[in-house]
Amino acid sequence: MLLTRHRREASPRTCAGRGVEVGLSFPLLAAPPAAVLRGEASLDETLRGDASGHVHAALSEAILRHLPGAAPARVYVGNETCERLLPAPRALGAWVASAQKGRVALSLVLPPLSRDGLGKAEEAVRALDGVEGSEVVANDWGTVHRLKSRHPGLAIVLGRLTHKMLRDPRIADYFDSPQAPMSARSALCRSGELAPGFRALMDRYGIGRREIDPFLQPLDAEEWEGRDERLSIHLPYQFVTMGRSCLPAAIHREGNGKFVAGGPCRTECAKYAVEFRVPVPGGNGTGRHLLSLGNALYHAVPPHVSERALGLLPSGSRVDRVVVTVPAAGRKAS
Repeated sequence: MLLTRHRREASPRTCAGRGVEVGLSFPLLAAPPAAVLRGEASLDETLRGDASGHVHAALSEAILRHLPGAAPARVYVGNETCERLLPAPRALGAWVASAQKGRVALSLVLPPLSRDGLGKAEEAVRALDGVEGSEVVANDWGTVHRLKSRHPGLAIVLGRLTHKMLRDPRIADYFDSPQAPMSARSALCRSGELAPGFRALMDRYGIGRREIDPFLQPLDAEEWEGRDERLSIHLPYQFVTMGRSCLPAAIHREGNGKFVAGGPCRTECAKYAVEFRVPVPGGNGTGRHLLSLGNALYHAVPPHVSERALGLLPSGSRVDRVVVTVPAAGRKAS
């Protein structure tokens, strides 16, 4: 029998997948997916049943090939880019209850927060008191400081928005090539997290886990190994950028007020996504596909990037968690 760090019996979900935890992130889902949390839907069924099934089908096959028997062991609730989507304490309580019933761990995802947003986030965080295996994913240092100061026992994960790297999919993969200048590779295949000041902040706040994207350009070896903290990687969607205005929310607006930040929100992002094809300078005309989810843009990394990242996992790497984003069920694409 496998035990958790609290000497309780571990869920069978955490014993599969060669010890690598698989988490499912539902950034735009208001209510917990009961079938997933009860274990009635397998990882493959969950991913293929999503509106992005064509993207997830190949990823599901790759995960199960590299991590046999992998099953969802953690659920992520909350949105990493929009504080208007912060779950209310009552809604988060429903997620907690469903996760505990299904013996699935829970992570609350917080976006970069304003002063008002910090207060609302603290209300939500209180719903995690005493919940074993729970954690908060923070995407700005102000949130880290506030939560650590007022909730010293809270497990905080450093979110991927703090991981500063070259993210433009139109040019990033040029540096995954022997023809790329070594000076450029050295500069652009590293992130700010290797800086001594960044490391000092992580040590100061006792952060033991951080999240990264599997970038199109290969990350420097120091990004993966030689450090104390554990790593979570996001698949298949790499975060590209975000803004203060929201494309889905602007659908029903007129004229000059169409893209004004702070305008009315009817959570249109829960129903609609927009896919763009952007040209690549000097490319063959196929371009890169960007997925607009609310106020953020994402890019689904190609299969070889997922394969490269998944290939690191069972070998004792510090990467011991895969987070798969499930945008929403029943979403309308345009």
